[in-house]
Amino acid sequence: MSFQELSLIWLEYKSYTIKKTSLMQYKRIINHYLNVYLGDMKVCDFTIQDILKCIENMKCHLSNKTLQDNIVTLKGIIRYGNTLGYCHIPLEVIPNIKYQKKEMQILSNQELQLIEDYIFLDTDDKKIGLMICLYTGIRLGEICALTWDDIDLENRRIEINKTIHRINEKGKSYTIIGTPKTVHSKRFIPIHPQLYHFLLDRQQRSGYILTGTNKYLDPRSYQYYFKKTLAFLNIQDYKFHILRHTFATKCVQCQIDVKSLSEILGYSSVTITLNTYVHSSFEMKKAEMVKYKLF
Repeated sequence: MSFQELSLIWLEYKSYTIKKTSLMQYKRIINHYLNVYLGDMKVCDFTIQDILKCIENMKCHLSNKTLQDNIVTLKGIIRYGNTLGYCHIPLEVIPNIKYQKKEMQILSNQELQLIEDYIFLDTDDKKIGLMICLYTGIRLGEICALTWDDIDLENRRIEINKTIHRINEKGKSYTIIGTPKTVHSKRFIPIHPQLYHFLLDRQQRSGYILTGTNKYLDPRSYQYYFKKTLAFLNIQDYKFHILRHTFATKCVQCQIDVKSLSEILGYSSVTITLNTYVHSSFEMKKAEMVKYKLF
């Protein structure tokens, strides 16, 4: 069996447990990178030298982050091949690539004030979406899929039960509405008092939040709108995800319970929240150090 053939049956196996968006990502890695170097090789003849040579070739033109993503996919295929008896490569000899994560950016208080002032100035559907994101930290695909039926003002909660995915397949790109990112992403978020009063004055009977109609807004269009808004307000260019980072970081700074925050964000474990957002500044460390007593 060739590596290309093994990768196909691995993809079929994975298709039962992952979303279509993840499956398309795996296909892209296999077709664009792994098959280029390993596709025609017989997996029964694989040696660790073959795999290391493949990694070395990819390393020449990929970032460490992308290279590690490719290695994770390669390991998954090899592991499946080992289980089925097609190959016998010990996974521990396949190296992982360390990479420096980019320092997380959040909006400053001044930038937040500019955005909030802009929202309250002649509020429209898209601005309502920005306000919800500032006070809930929901993802781009989730806000684009959110409808007024998902907002329960009586019980002061927002239900996240769907998201918009972009699928790239056979050179074409299209969007679909599907379930949230993970099982933990399907959740209820309490509505902050300030957001409650904001929505109470602007609620509609039905339709998508960002359009006020039964037609949703493409996430790429809303990302573009967000960037135009930043440019209009003379705020530096950020990705839409900064709203989520800002919300989560502010929650940590306000000492909101990490377990509660994890569930609000839709994470599967507290560890993800701790590793991603709980990074104290030097000033915070100084304030905490004062609490220390030797006796």
